[in-house]
Amino acid sequence: MATNHTFSVLCLTRKSRATQNKVPIYLRITVSGRRAEISTREYVELAKWNSTKGRVKGNTDTARQINKRLDTWETKVRERYNQFIRDEKNISAILLKNAVLGLLDNILLLQEYFDEHEKEIGAKINVEYAKGTHMNYVATSKHLSKFLATKYKGHFVTIKDVNYDFISRFESFLRTDANNSNNGALKHLQRLSKVMGLALKRGDIQFNPFATYKMKKERVNRDFLSIDELNKIEQIELTNPTLRKVRDIFIFVCYTGLSYSDLKDLSETNVSIGIDGDLWINIERNKTGIATKIPILPPAMNIINRYKEHPESIYKNTLLPIMSNQKLNQYLGEIAQICEIKKPVTCHIGRHTFATTITLNNDIPIETVSKMLGHTSLRTTQIYAKVLEQKISKDMGKLKKLYATSVSAPAP
Repeated sequence: MATNHTFSVLCLTRKSRATQNKVPIYLRITVSGRRAEISTREYVELAKWNSTKGRVKGNTDTARQINKRLDTWETKVRERYNQFIRDEKNISAILLKNAVLGLLDNILLLQEYFDEHEKEIGAKINVEYAKGTHMNYVATSKHLSKFLATKYKGHFVTIKDVNYDFISRFESFLRTDANNSNNGALKHLQRLSKVMGLALKRGDIQFNPFATYKMKKERVNRDFLSIDELNKIEQIELTNPTLRKVRDIFIFVCYTGLSYSDLKDLSETNVSIGIDGDLWINIERNKTGIATKIPILPPAMNIINRYKEHPESIYKNTLLPIMSNQKLNQYLGEIAQICEIKKPVTCHIGRHTFATTITLNNDIPIETVSKMLGHTSLRTTQIYAKVLEQKISKDMGKLKKLYATSVSAPAP
């Protein structure tokens, strides 16, 4: 998509390319400091050139005709530039040059091709795609745009230019320049692979280069808090009112399993009477678009009541006085230090804690946990299904008692 930039177009001459006492006139396009030049195929005597105005001096028929043609060149560039702006396309000096020369008319540019698919997804939110899916494609588009701008210096790259080497360079960019983890980079590559797959189906390319490109997903250990660690955070005395508020928001997440993206939009309209006559949270997850219903446990209900009349909650029309995820996690880091917890305590670790310590460790079936987390697949929930030593001890304790009572005494 188009971003903030500078743009100019002017006519100039090249003394070094003079021929028969005349110099050629070029059109220079500059976008954010990068230049591209087009030969106008016009020539002028150097003494008759006005370098300030970028036009031929005088009012002769020849001067007027050349200046008119130069006006046409500049108009073409500006028209193409304005079209790029309207279409929210990437803009570079070389792209504008090739557009003016008609070199892009039958070429499928990679960035435009990807962005076209991103817009299709955006138009089908809540029909075929979740809002979160569209946001992910927007993120990949931004990475792709920056990669092309920095590594290809504004040169246009078509979908046919995507090969093994291109993918490898993009992966390296995602890991280093964009600071993505292995799995984060993999997600962006998978989205690009999806678009290239569509190009193959449409006959725009003859081979999907991702067919031979392999990247392994790393298994991630998802941290969560033990019941002792959770109790420590719940019971710690905090004199700072901001830290107390952050602690309460975190505890609310631990007892509801909500992600930050869903938590920040939560309002009183999301709380209603459930099938059991008690209050439930009813939301449609931003990430997946899945309808999710969560019975409100007493610790979470206490926090809702505590902030019902809070000025921030009233002003923002939210259930809790929420702040940015970055600030929330920053303050949670301070709370973790006060509680001497070595784990990286974040808002999302609260969601893991709900899945493990609060629910699965208390014998809530994984199918039920999956529904409350709003997962589209049980396999996703199984990532959270940590086998805790306390649960192993409790479960095996029952088995020990069973065998202890059923084993017959040895014969004398």
